[in-house]
Amino acid sequence: MSEVKTNKITSLASNNDITLDPDGTGDVLVASGHKLGVGTTSPTYQATVFGSSQSTVEIESGSDTGESRLYFTDPTTTGVGEVGYYHDGNSMRFSTASSERMRVDTNGHLLVAQTSFDTANVGHSLTTTGFAHHTRDGNIVMILNRKSSDGEVLELRKNDTGFAQFKVTDSDNLSIDCTSTNHSGLTFGEGNILPRKSGANNNGNIDLGAGSARFANLYATNTTIQTSDETEKQNITSLTSAEITAAKAISALFKTYKFRSKVAAEGDAARTHTGVIAQDVQTAMSDAGLDASKYAFWCSDTWWEADEKYTDDDGAEQTHTKVYNTADEAPEGATQKTMLGIRYAELLAFIGAATEQRLADIETRLTALEG
Repeated sequence: MSEVKTNKITSLASNNDITLDPDGTGDVLVASGHKLGVGTTSPTYQATVFGSSQSTVEIESGSDTGESRLYFTDPTTTGVGEVGYYHDGNSMRFSTASSERMRVDTNGHLLVAQTSFDTANVGHSLTTTGFAHHTRDGNIVMILNRKSSDGEVLELRKNDTGFAQFKVTDSDNLSIDCTSTNHSGLTFGEGNILPRKSGANNNGNIDLGAGSARFANLYATNTTIQTSDETEKQNITSLTSAEITAAKAISALFKTYKFRSKVAAEGDAARTHTGVIAQDVQTAMSDAGLDASKYAFWCSDTWWEADEKYTDDDGAEQTHTKVYNTADEAPEGATQKTMLGIRYAELLAFIGAATEQRLADIETRLTALEG
């Protein structure tokens, strides 16, 4: 064994290892088998860096606008793979096949297949605020693949609690459920769209729209089909004299009118409608000694509204109106709203039944008079 005792360079003839020992702790070992150990005398790989609590390898650029790179090279190509820090702009970049594939930019955004954060660029982005976007020029943007069984494919959460799910049901149907108790959803089946409630298809308990959130028009090839099976009904009777009196009065209440919202939006181009005023129908029923709210052709919806502040994605404070279905849900100071409505198919059936009974009575009396 030969030895230089000043700052120790030691060569062990038995295995040809060389130790560089500037402070007497065996800092660097050049081991047989072309291995380099830093902080260890038993390197596992061609280069091994060991620290008892932290291991650091520093690659320093001589310029604030320079580059610090780690190259991966094969016999034919230098730098076919690369991990590099680009100090001019402060981004970390990752390359394969000699092309950049991914980078972390100066703001901490993770960019795949794009070099700058822009939701219009083809590629994928994840931001430090949790925003993700995926853009592709044509074709499917994202695939979520559930295998083997029906069930959830995607879950939406708020404050770590799920509130909505996209599912596969009945092998090939798409179902969308709000998982909160008694909330509604939809199933897209073969040739139909079905209502759901509490995670299952539901019959006869889900409304489309509400008094506080109405659809403008319903376009359909055919009219709606109403349940009219005798087995679903009870208390089947003819109209009473009071109902006939009310129906006769209501039949004289039809008028023309325009909706205020349409006039505000369209001016003179707003179209004229024909119908009744719900308050007038209520009065006619009351005058006949009847309660309009007991009849399905007359409707009254009540809700509560309150302004609520929130912060948008840009950090700006905004205000929107939130709707509450019950007084218990509504905050103090909320405004109560009530909207009256008419089911015209039922109202016209009510008037038609009364008219038929009146005509039958008139014909009976005429027959008696003629006799």
